[in-house]
Amino acid sequence: MKELLQEFQEGQLWKIQEAEALTIGVTQNALDLAGNVVEIELADAGEEFEAGDWIGELRGKDSLVEMLAPCRMRVTERNEEVIEQPATVEDDPTGDAWMIRAEKLDD
Repeated sequence: MKELLQEFQEGQLWKIQEAEALTIGVTQNALDLAGNVVEIELADAGEEFEAGDWIGELRGKDSLVEMLAPCRMRVTERNEEVIEQPATVEDDPTGDAWMIRAEKLDD
């Protein structure tokens, strides 16, 4: 059963978890902090991370928002569209502009 969208990292990121599958993105709060988004950098598929590790960053005209892993995980997919066209994240940050899909790993 799919869980509701949950915020973490001081309300800057969100995640949806279904079994061991995670979808992670940025919140409107993160976009407000960053200002107009000019660049997005994301971890590559296949990389594994511990909770709190860097998995990406969103650079705006006002600030940089780092994205940290919410748990031990392996990236399965990254959203190439938001990397190529960073401003698109501003249109739908909790929908089509997700950042990373991952598999939650056992602790």
